[in-house]
Amino acid sequence: MFVIFVGSFTTLLHAQGSGSTLKQENTPLNLTSRESPTAPSPLLGETFYPQLEEYLQIAVEQNPELQSLWYQYQSELEQIPQVGSLPDPEVNIGFTLNPMNSDPVLGRFTASAMQMFPWFGTLQTRRDMQRASAEAGYQKLNSRQLELFRDIQNTWFDLAELNRQIEITRENLQLIRDLESLVTVRYETARAGQADLLRIQMEEERLKTVIANLEDRINPIQSKFNAYLNRPANAEVITPEEITGREVHLDRESLREKIHELNPAFNQLDARELALNEQKNLARLNGMPSFGLGVEVMGRNSAAMAMFPDSGEMYAAMATIRIPLWRSRYSAQHRQAVQQLRSVDFSRTETENQLTAQLDSALEQYRNSVRSGTLLTEELIPRTEQALEILSEEYASGNVRFDEVLRMQEQLLDLEMEQIEVWVRQHKALINIETLVGQAPGYQRDGK
Repeated sequence: MFVIFVGSFTTLLHAQGSGSTLKQENTPLNLTSRESPTAPSPLLGETFYPQLEEYLQIAVEQNPELQSLWYQYQSELEQIPQVGSLPDPEVNIGFTLNPMNSDPVLGRFTASAMQMFPWFGTLQTRRDMQRASAEAGYQKLNSRQLELFRDIQNTWFDLAELNRQIEITRENLQLIRDLESLVTVRYETARAGQADLLRIQMEEERLKTVIANLEDRINPIQSKFNAYLNRPANAEVITPEEITGREVHLDRESLREKIHELNPAFNQLDARELALNEQKNLARLNGMPSFGLGVEVMGRNSAAMAMFPDSGEMYAAMATIRIPLWRSRYSAQHRQAVQQLRSVDFSRTETENQLTAQLDSALEQYRNSVRSGTLLTEELIPRTEQALEILSEEYASGNVRFDEVLRMQEQLLDLEMEQIEVWVRQHKALINIETLVGQAPGYQRDGK
C-alpha cells in the first residue's frame, strides 16, 4: 500500500466541530452560528511556513471575491423570514355615493379587513427550503475559499522557486568567478590558453543573463499574488530562504474517505438535495386550499344614531377559501423537483469520480517528486559536487582540460535548479491533496 504523509506546512482551515451534514428531514438548519473568517489552522499538522499562514489570513480578511460570497450568503439568510411570513392583510374601505336603499338607519360607509392563510405547514416548508438554499451558498463559499487557498499557495511557491533559483545561479556565478581567477593565473603563466579564458567569460555572461531573465519573471507572479490579497501589485512578498521536501502519513483510501467526509462539494450537493425535497413538499402544499378570515364594519346613518342612541355599527364575519382547481401547475412543480433530484444524484457520482481522479493524479505527482528529490539530494548533487572539486584540482595541476570543469559546473547548476523544481512540485501536490481533503471554516461577522 502506498502511504502518503501530509506535512506540517498544511494550511487549510478547521471547521467548528464537524463538517456540515444535512439530514433529509424537515428540521431547521442552524446557520446562525457561522463564525467569521479566521487565521487558517492546519488540518493535518502544524504550519511549516508561518509567513504563508499570515498571507492566507490576509486573503480571508481582504479578498474581494470571498467578501462578495460572504455577503451574498448573508443576503440568502435574510430571505428566510421573507418567505416564511404571512401575506399582508387586505383592507377595503367603501363609501356609497348614490345609495339605492331607502332605509335611513344604514350609512354609506363600510370597511373590511381580510387575512389569507396558506395550508398548514406551508410557511415552515418555505423557510426550510430557503435555509437549505442558503446552506448551499455557504458551502459554495467554502469551496471557493479552498480553491483560493490552493491558488495562493501555488503562486507563493512559484515566487519562492524563482527567488531560490536566482540565489543558486548567483552562487554558481561566484563559483565561475573563482574559476576565472584560477584560469587567469594559469593563462598569465602560459599554462592555459586564451580559449579557456574566453570560455569562462562567456559562461559568466550567460549566468548573468539567466539571473536577469529570472528576475523579470518575478513581477507578474508577484502582482498576481498580491491581487489575491487585495494589496498593491508591488507589495513585498516574503518567501523562505530554503525549500525542502515534506513527508505525509495518510494512505489513498483514508484520503478518499476524508474527501467524501470533508469536501464542501458534497455538503453543497446535500444542501441542494434537501432544498429540492422541500420544494417537492412545497409543491404538494401549494396544491392544497388556502383560506382567509376577516371582518366587515358597516357604518350607521348619523341621523338615525341620534334618534336611536343605543344603535351602533354593524359587524359581519367573513371567510374565504381558495380552491386550487387547475392542478397542472402543481404537478409540473412536483415533477420538476423530482427531475432535479435525479440530477443531484448523478452530480454526486460525477463529483466523486472527478475528485478521486484528481487525488490519484496528485498522489502520482507526489510519488514522482519524492523519488526524484531523493535521487538528486542523496546521489546526483553530492557526486557532482565531488566530481567538480576533483576536476578543479586536476585542472590546477594541468591534468584535465578546462572544458571538462566547465561542463561539470553547468551540470551542477542544472541539478540544483531541478532540485528546487522537484521540491516545489511536491509542495504543490500536497496543496492539491489538502484542497481535495478540505474542511471548510465557519463564518459570522462580528456584531451581525
